[in-house]
Amino acid sequence: MTDATPHAPRRILLATDFGARCDRALDRAALLAAGWDAELIVLHVLEEERAISRGPGPLPSWRRPVDPQRVAERQLRADLADLPRQTTVVVESGVPDEVIAGVAQSHGCDLIVVGLARDEPLGRFSLGGTVNGLLRQSTVPVLIVKSRARAPYQDIVVAVDFSDSSRHALETATRLFEDRELTALHAYSTPLEGLATDPATYRRDYRNVAVADYEAFMQGARLPAGRTPRPLIEWGTPAHLLRDYAEHRNTDLVVLGTHGRSAVFDLLLGSVAREILAQVPCDALVVRRP
Repeated sequence: MTDATPHAPRRILLATDFGARCDRALDRAALLAAGWDAELIVLHVLEEERAISRGPGPLPSWRRPVDPQRVAERQLRADLADLPRQTTVVVESGVPDEVIAGVAQSHGCDLIVVGLARDEPLGRFSLGGTVNGLLRQSTVPVLIVKSRARAPYQDIVVAVDFSDSSRHALETATRLFEDRELTALHAYSTPLEGLATDPATYRRDYRNVAVADYEAFMQGARLPAGRTPRPLIEWGTPAHLLRDYAEHRNTDLVVLGTHGRSAVFDLLLGSVAREILAQVPCDALVVRRP
């Protein structure tokens, strides 16, 4: 099944905590915005700071609190001064994942970009806690940036497990990167292989089943005409294969889907998806099925 209406993002939200790793996320977000001719919105979330306790009496002038929002806005504008396109600066207070999801929704963003966090005087959010919460709430894809943005994404691999979630991730990747050839990687296993009298035949039969399932999976995918990905069906675990493939092929981006229902989602993110995110050396795009 095909759908010939690819949709490039019109607005990209970058969430930054001013950490060094977020510079990579900024560079990638700017590169994507330029390639898609999209508006770039840059967000910093202020968390509650612990009060300075030093006993009774007034604080010295240099220890008195400044307006953190003004400081954050000033730093954001300084960081964005060299960007070739107009950007929108947003500074809000609250719980990071809730604020990020809310701003993405209120501004009509099509993609959220985040980097790895570091401790900073103006507040911080951890990759694990913020991303986990963000993926539960966000209805738009979340791009986790690990690598420096030297060029547009070239080698993109999509993890597929034949679920509706991974089908949606594949469809999304095809529309976002309409001029790139994608690889669809499926990892299959052979349970109870040790009990088989002919392990080679047993594994081959499982692969034949995986190939048939892949063909049925692709029949149900809504892809633009002529945008069939290159299939890669291999024996092994998803995280190990994706890491090895990404290292061997210098893959730029791994795309994966995740279920959006609470208990099932937590289980998946706590196992396969979390392991993939931790192990792949490249950027990762996580697409939550609506």
